[in-house]
Amino acid sequence: MQVQQLKFVIESRFGIFKQENGLKVSGSTKRDRIEIIAEILLFCYQQKAKTNIMHKTNLNYAQLQHNLSYLIASGMLTREESRYITTEKGYRFLELFAELQGILRGQKS
Repeated sequence: MQVQQLKFVIESRFGIFKQENGLKVSGSTKRDRIEIIAEILLFCYQQKAKTNIMHKTNLNYAQLQHNLSYLIASGMLTREESRYITTEKGYRFLELFAELQGILRGQKS
């Protein structure tokens, strides 16, 4: 039960974090690899199909394949049937990513 509560807290926090920091895909936004990874992990809080991930994160098939392979190999994403879902390690990455973004945002003020 603790794991489910942790997921809920992290998902809620990242929903707010995503809105506050404008982490949404747009054609004019240039993202680095860490931001792309964070977007994939954020989007896969529930099981998602590869095509759905590709469209939502605005990646082409080759980019998506490369990132999914990396995330699975690193243990941050898992594949169940033909769908992908964020693991506990992926949630930890998101937590650290949000903390880093908060530190960087604090330095600008």
